[in-house]
Amino acid sequence: MLQIGKYAFHRGAILAPMAGITNPPFRQLCCELGAMYSVTELISCHAVVYFDSKARNREKKRGQKTLLLMDRYEGEHPHVVQLYGREPELMAQAAQIVEREGAEIIDLNFGCPARKVIKNGMGCGVALMRDPDLLGEITRRVVDAVKIPVTAKTRIGYGPAEKNGLEVAKIMAQAGVQLIMIHGRTRDQGHSGPVDLAYMKEIVDAVSVPVVGNGGIASKADADTMMEKTGCAAVAIGQGAKGNPWIFSEIAGTGEQPNLTARVATCRRHLALYVAWGGEQRAVTEMRKHACWYLKGFDGAAAFRKRLGEATSEAAFNRLLDEVPPQ
Repeated sequence: MLQIGKYAFHRGAILAPMAGITNPPFRQLCCELGAMYSVTELISCHAVVYFDSKARNREKKRGQKTLLLMDRYEGEHPHVVQLYGREPELMAQAAQIVEREGAEIIDLNFGCPARKVIKNGMGCGVALMRDPDLLGEITRRVVDAVKIPVTAKTRIGYGPAEKNGLEVAKIMAQAGVQLIMIHGRTRDQGHSGPVDLAYMKEIVDAVSVPVVGNGGIASKADADTMMEKTGCAAVAIGQGAKGNPWIFSEIAGTGEQPNLTARVATCRRHLALYVAWGGEQRAVTEMRKHACWYLKGFDGAAAFRKRLGEATSEAAFNRLLDEVPPQ
């Protein structure tokens, strides 16, 4: 059993945060299909503090975007909001704001490798692993600032010569986080290449808080291997869930990989959730990438995916899905 504050989870996997992917519709779909819980896209502490500083900022473009990133789907529990930044005071202030807005768990991002986040290795995300003292101060300030549980996501290191995930995990545990999610790759690896299971095991053995393994999981077999070789409390899936939300039911033991007909049905369900949340125009545009991930492995699949640009309404999108051969 995995315990975070008052929330207990018995089996399955977590949907890891992904920018541009883990919005409320996708989180809801994955949790319906067996994810233990999910995490929002990463949200800048600066954006949170800005939108909260004046009432009118909520109506401005940046404020509206921040509110959407913090949005939850109906019935989402726990609502886990991920923050990133490098200023301890602003991170603590942002944490208090998202707690007030309804977050039930705050997750700290110390693992994102995106260039705009790490800013040449001197910014936020995984770049903070280069400054463990600052990372620890941020963690302590956030934990002290809120009443809800705080978790953190990081990697095993910034690079091959800067593999300090063990040190960082100890610092975060001592600062009071209730769970640590470890991506078993360094920043330079991004989302590809071998996952260092042996080093992840060292981290699991060294800290008293639950450690969740992440990275390279595309099947139940991958999840089982990570659990067995690291001893982690659970696994989290990010890239492996794109176009494959059924991986959560597979790992939980409640389902298996679907046939093409079931994939089409799930794509329709995802589209409907997206329309209800973000409106028709946004939904049909942003669902094209998801449909490309869902719909593979049939005659004419590549040509079909190219036609997704023709879908400019929910009805048109569904008419295209009608053309996928039943299976």
